[in-house]
Amino acid sequence: MGSAKILENKKKTVDSLSDIFNCNGVYLFDYRGLKVSEMGNLRNRIKALGANVKVVKNRLAIKYFEKQQAAIGRELFKGPLAMAYSDEKFVETAKVLVDFARESKKIKIISGFIEKKLVSDQQVLEVAKLPGKEQLLAQLVFSIIMPLRRFGSALSSPLTHTLVLMKNLQDKKAKEGGQL
Repeated sequence: MGSAKILENKKKTVDSLSDIFNCNGVYLFDYRGLKVSEMGNLRNRIKALGANVKVVKNRLAIKYFEKQQAAIGRELFKGPLAMAYSDEKFVETAKVLVDFARESKKIKIISGFIEKKLVSDQQVLEVAKLPGKEQLLAQLVFSIIMPLRRFGSALSSPLTHTLVLMKNLQDKKAKEGGQL
């Protein structure tokens, strides 16, 4: 009776992995050597972005990929692995993970899935170098506004110069005693 319940829980866990692996960014990392407090610190940093960290048994992850009939599995899931994942802020999640790996030197990024495609650890590092969504939006707005500002300046420039010339002429006439 108990083993049937355990088997059912494992099936639910395997099914719940589809929610994780359907995210835009899933990063696998080896967390050996991390203290509980350090893992808590990493989780808090990632949760601040709206992302998550989860430790899943390798057998269950392998079962998930077998169920999906994907050629991923045993070679990828070796040793203790955790997953950091996010749908919206997957670039920022990669940045936090890479920064934490550099700071602590206790975790090792193994690989990841970006938009459901398996990528290497080097590609995860490249994603971490990309600007975040907010920064990209700011750059887009800036690139739209700057040409408009310059165009407005170019249009107002002759008028401004004409007004300055007229003011100088008025000052010169007033100095000479004449009126404009």
